[in-house]
Parts: sequence; C-alpha cells; structure tokens
Amino acid sequence: MKRILRRLAWLISIVLWCVSFYLLLSKHPYVGGVRTPEHGMHTLMFFGLAFMTTCAQQKPNIVLTLAALYLFGGFTEIAQHFNPPRTCDPLDFMEDVIGATVGLIAALVWMSFIRRMIRSTLWMRLTFRKATIS
Repeated sequence: MKRILRRLAWLISIVLWCVSFYLLLSKHPYVGGVRTPEHGMHTLMFFGLAFMTTCAQQKPNIVLTLAALYLFGGFTEIAQHFNPPRTCDPLDFMEDVIGATVGLIAALVWMSFIRRMIRSTLWMRLTFRKATIS
C-alpha cells in the first residue's frame, strides 16, 4: 500500500512539474481570454510542487529539493524575460521561494504526523494482541 501511495505521489509530482513548466513559460498568461491573477499563484504553485515532491521521497532530501525548486523558479523568471508578453519579476521569484519553503515545511509536518499515527496504531495493535494472549 505504501509503495502504491508513493508512486502516486511521484506521478502527481511529475504532472505538477510539467504543468508548472508550461504555465510559467507559456506566451500568454490568459485562460479563455481572461487574464489570470498572477500574484499568489506562484506561491500556490510552488507550495504544491514542494509538498508533492517532498511527500514522494522516502527520506526527503531538504537541501536538494529546495535547491531544485529555487533554481526552477529562477530559471523560469529569467526565461520569461525572453518571452515577450511575459516579464521577469523579482517579486514572482520571492513568491516562488516562499511557496517552496512553506510547502516543504508543510510536507515534513504532514509526513511526521502520518508516521506518528501509523506508529500509535501499530502500538495499539501490539498492546491489544499481548493483552488478549495473556
């Protein structure tokens, strides 16, 4: 079961990376002719990327994950400079950094919570089994 959930997390993570890459480098930040709000979206996008990427790892490598996300954010902002309707905005990069950092922290807290729940459930099962055997 754990293996299936981890593979699902990897699949979702890869899909999020691809969608983020497309959205951050597409020529028009418009959906159906309507300009989408950009501020806050970078934070949400990088929060999701960091959360799913961290959850997909068995033993999360914090430094490598943050480095990859920060480089990805920086790369997309530089690439947007060469994509005429888009602009390179340092505030967008700051939103990327904040979203990635908060997403990674949230994933670590979530994983810790899940591990504690699993351990307490296993402990209760073992305790109940010993009590019924005695």
